[in-house]
Amino acid sequence: MSPLDLRTRGRWPPPDGPRVAIVGSRRPSPYGEAVAEQLGLELARAGVIVVSGLALGIDAAAHRGALNAGGVTVAVMGTGVDIIYPAAHGVLADAILAAGGALVSQFPDGTAPRRHNFPARNYTMAALADIVVVVEAAEGSGALITAEAALDLHKEVMAVPGSIFSPLSVGTHSLLRDGAGLVQNARDVLAALRLGGEVLDDPLATPTHLGFKLLGERDGILSHLSDVLALNAAEIARKLQLPIAEVLGRLTALELDGAVSRHQGGYVRALRRGKERA
Repeated sequence: MSPLDLRTRGRWPPPDGPRVAIVGSRRPSPYGEAVAEQLGLELARAGVIVVSGLALGIDAAAHRGALNAGGVTVAVMGTGVDIIYPAAHGVLADAILAAGGALVSQFPDGTAPRRHNFPARNYTMAALADIVVVVEAAEGSGALITAEAALDLHKEVMAVPGSIFSPLSVGTHSLLRDGAGLVQNARDVLAALRLGGEVLDDPLATPTHLGFKLLGERDGILSHLSDVLALNAAEIARKLQLPIAEVLGRLTALELDGAVSRHQGGYVRALRRGKERA
C-alpha cells in the first residue's frame, strides 16, 4: 500500500524498520493488557514500529508500551484522521504524534466511526505490518479479521496463548491450532522478523528467579492492594517500578496462596478467615 493511499497526521512514512501490528480484544483481561503493553515496549526498544488501531484494550496497551520505550507507533483509524475515536484517547493520540508517530486512515476527513469502517481498517493495518500479533481474541473478534487479512496478504500471523478457561483465548488458540506462530515473549517476534538483540522483561517469561518462594510469606505487593478497589498488574508494576513479568509472577503466587483474588478486571486483597498466610 502506497503512502498516497492514506490520509495522515504526523510523520509519514514512518522511519525505516520492521513493523508489527499488535491487536486484540477491546475488553482484555489484566493478563492480556499487560502482555500487549510489554510486547509494545520491548519491540519498540528493538527498533520495531508498533502498529495498532487506537481502540480500547489491547490496541491502547500496545501504543502505550511503544511510547514508554521512546519508540514510534502508528495508529490506523476507522475514522477520518481528524476524529479521534474513542474520544477518551485524545491524549494518547497526541502522545503518538509528539513521539514521531502517525495517525493514518483510508477514510476522508470528517468520517465518523461506523461499524462497517473497522473491518476495512483492519485490512489496512495488516497491509502496513510485516507481522500481525494477536494477543487476546474471542470468537468473532475483529482482531481475527486482521489476522485473516494478513494471511490473504501473505504476511505472518502470530498469537499469544492464554487460559483455556477464558473466552478471550478461543480466537488465539484457534490461530495457533491452524499454524500461527507462537508468541511466548518478544524474542519470538524478533526471531520471526530475523532480528537479534537483547530483549528484557519478556511478558510471558516464567519468573524462575521467584519460583513460588512467596507462598506462605508476606509480599510487598499486598501493601498496595485494598480489599475493594481493584488494580491491574500494569498499575501495580508502575507503582512498584518493577518489570511486569515479575509482578505477574508474584500475583500468580499470591493468588495460588489465596492472598489475592481477581475482581473487576484487577486484583484485590482476598478476604481470608483465620491466620493470614500471605
